[in-house]
Amino acid sequence: MLARTGSEESIDKRGGSSIHSEVTARHMKSSLILLVVCLSSFASAFGGRAAASAATKALSDYSGAASSLFDNMRNPAAFIAGSVVPLGFITAPSIEEDDSKRTILFKKINMMLAICSLLNEVVAITYSTVAVNKIAEISVPPTEGVAQFIEKYYKLSWIGANVHFLFGLFGFGCLAVSKPYFLYGKNIGDASACWIGAALMLCVSVVNKGIAKGHGTVEDTSLKFANNLFGLVVTYFRLLVQASRRKLLPTMAFALILLSFVPIRRAWEATMNTEKED
Repeated sequence: MLARTGSEESIDKRGGSSIHSEVTARHMKSSLILLVVCLSSFASAFGGRAAASAATKALSDYSGAASSLFDNMRNPAAFIAGSVVPLGFITAPSIEEDDSKRTILFKKINMMLAICSLLNEVVAITYSTVAVNKIAEISVPPTEGVAQFIEKYYKLSWIGANVHFLFGLFGFGCLAVSKPYFLYGKNIGDASACWIGAALMLCVSVVNKGIAKGHGTVEDTSLKFANNLFGLVVTYFRLLVQASRRKLLPTMAFALILLSFVPIRRAWEATMNTEKED
């Protein structure tokens, strides 16, 4: 064999060093890619768990909170109904022979207002009681909040309980006007009427503000049943009509309400008659 020169050995050394450097670079590149893939997989897994955890926290069972809200309507409604009975029925003034037309009309309105107030509270109690029972008896999928729970499954019951409770409450307030008139005369009656009117106006203002706030989260309360009490009443009657289609008992209830205007007209005519009593 021929002896290798120094230059050839130098070239071989440089070539071997170059190949070694290239292999090392490839290994480092592969390791870096593997590290990136591992970090990406970890991040995806962690992110998925976090998202699942957030979804789990967002969706929950709010049946207990919904039952508490219905109880918040049922208990005051029962209290108001119990107060209407002695105020509007047991101690209701009777019509005397020497009463003027105005007094007779006032006493009749007082009795009808007591009946309307009591029945409104009875309907509110019925809505709330049945809703509480059904919440306990029927399992439903989790929701994002109690407002969504009620709107999705018990919207008519919730709005109906609120509307009838407020009607009964305001009727009870108006019913309190009659006692000062009958017991202490016009001056005390007029002053009491002004105070009660102011209180009722403030109550309506508070109710309107609460309805306008809507429901949802602190950041987003754009969801709402109505903008004020009047809108809530309209929404309730719309839902009630939709739920009552082709159903016998609700249809009969509407018919009886319309039929009641016939005796009301007769009572009005009898009161306007100078000497007649109905």
